[in-house]
Amino acid sequence: MFRILPIDKYIYLLEDSMKSYWQDKMKWFTGIAFLYSLHIAGEFGFLPIKGHIGEILMNLSTLLLIFVVLFFMFKKKNDYLDNLKEEIELHKDTHEELKVNRERLQNIFDCIDVAIWSHNIKAEKLMISPGIEKLYGIPMERFFEDVQLWSKVIHPDDAGIMEERAAKVAKGEIVTSEYRIIWPNGEIRWIQDRGIPFLDEDQTLAEFHSVLFDITDRKQSEHTINQLAFYDELTGLPNLTGFIKRVETKLVKARVEKKSLAVLFLDLDRFKVVNDTLGHSFGDRLLQQVSQLLIKTIGEHGEAFRRGGDEFIITLENIHKEELQRITSSIIAAFKRPFFLGGQEIYTSPSIGISIFPEHGEDVESLLKNADSALYLAKERGRNNGQFFSENLNERIKKKLQVEHGLHKALENNEFRLVYQPQFELSTGQMIGAEALLRWEHPKQGVISPVDFIPVAEETGLIIPIGEWVINEACRQHRYWQDKGYNGLLVAVNISARQLLDETFTATIERAIHENGLYPENLELEITESTMHNIEESLPVLNRLKEMGVSISIDDFGTGYSSLAYLMHLPINTLKIDKMFIQDTGRSPKSDAIVKTIINMGNNLGFNVIAEGIEEASQVEYLEKLGCQQGQGYFFSRPVEAGELEAIMITKVPQHT
Repeated sequence: MFRILPIDKYIYLLEDSMKSYWQDKMKWFTGIAFLYSLHIAGEFGFLPIKGHIGEILMNLSTLLLIFVVLFFMFKKKNDYLDNLKEEIELHKDTHEELKVNRERLQNIFDCIDVAIWSHNIKAEKLMISPGIEKLYGIPMERFFEDVQLWSKVIHPDDAGIMEERAAKVAKGEIVTSEYRIIWPNGEIRWIQDRGIPFLDEDQTLAEFHSVLFDITDRKQSEHTINQLAFYDELTGLPNLTGFIKRVETKLVKARVEKKSLAVLFLDLDRFKVVNDTLGHSFGDRLLQQVSQLLIKTIGEHGEAFRRGGDEFIITLENIHKEELQRITSSIIAAFKRPFFLGGQEIYTSPSIGISIFPEHGEDVESLLKNADSALYLAKERGRNNGQFFSENLNERIKKKLQVEHGLHKALENNEFRLVYQPQFELSTGQMIGAEALLRWEHPKQGVISPVDFIPVAEETGLIIPIGEWVINEACRQHRYWQDKGYNGLLVAVNISARQLLDETFTATIERAIHENGLYPENLELEITESTMHNIEESLPVLNRLKEMGVSISIDDFGTGYSSLAYLMHLPINTLKIDKMFIQDTGRSPKSDAIVKTIINMGNNLGFNVIAEGIEEASQVEYLEKLGCQQGQGYFFSRPVEAGELEAIMITKVPQHT
């Protein structure tokens, strides 16, 4: 008999069989279709196998078909349960991940100064993130109680920004604004607010969403950068860059309104003396006090700037020339009072150059340049005054710049030369020395007078290298004469106050004497009376030169800053009487009295006295009677070349071999 196996065995066999022979779903479906076909064939008598075997096969096919269907049903249920379990686990993982991300995002929002504001105006619903408390310093509940609270804490000076913002929001425009708010404790903070409005069909504001950031740190950094870029750190005044930026704006306004703009260029007189004598800290404090004085003096009329060093600029808008002159005078008058620095009274004065838009220039560069030119004129006219720019002045400045440019090349191109005017003993007519005088032969302009180029050289500092060349050349020439047997002659060289104050000056003199093998007593340095303005700085240098054996004389005595007290302290050997007094001797009682006084004083103090500008024999006779020992001038000889001077030496100087 055919034994029917338990169902699980059939399932096992069928499953095992299917796994062995039908590895994919198509083979499974083919097997099921075969069994079902076998069953149908048996039912309709189409099965070729008859009897018990046929029945067994039909029953077997029926059972197998049922088993296969049940197998698939159970398998599909288990697969569904497994998939459902996997889906649940996946959703649980996703939920945990979302929870972690939400917490992480909340932590980020809590750490940064950001707030979100979402207001549904129609539905009267308001959503605010907790960051609002950190931005405004106000509890979040207060904003729900008063929806307009955010606008009530805005700085009054930023009301214009908010009006402009409201106009754009009303049109549905996305707007980004930066404004200040005032915290309950009075602290001012900066907010950047990006607002996104939504309008309804009636073009009425329905919703408004905004993201707010605290940008206080950024604004403070911008302010610091702006201060460094546009303001002077020492005085707090706008610097040159700030001046240019503001004046460009002022000029646009002045053009539109057809109004004037004045630029005043101010320079402190003798500031370098204060700085070098008392130290840079005192100089800095003086500049700070000057800046405050300027602000106070000009008041609401204008604005003050610091150009750099001891130079300041003042702008005055829409001002008449008469008023401009009054303010300039008030600035000068304000400096008559002393500045108190470290318990000391310090005096300084301003020189001021003035240019006016549009008369003297239509751009910043022209106005500043022309004011600088006018400043040059103010210094030339004695300092402590104000001068207006003029076209004539511009020509003078242009010429000065040409001279300055030429001086730079004159040394390189050997355009300088020395001429010598001999000096004589009046009683014997014997030549005792010569004054070296500088001449400049320009390749295109010819001989340029020292009156035209020496002041420029002193102002620009070129007198230092030029003066060094003069000293070296005079010493070299003197050594040449000395080698030819003309011993004992003095060679006199003019020295400016600026040279005397140069820290390398004594080393220059010492080196020139040493390199040329000159006796120090044969070199005489002529200083002007203007040196006495800086007597505190000049005296140590003069004493050092005296110790070296160099002779010192005061040139043009009687025309400058004469003081008997200074004569007592200065280590000088000779007084030179200026030619303006000599020319009138015998014709002007006052000139005679002055000359006589200088000669008597010089003799009594033990100085040599030499008269300049002698042109007549009667002057020689008169001076000799008064006790003047020495003289020079056209009566004896004009300034001549070194070779021509030798011809005079042959007859006027005894040679020593």
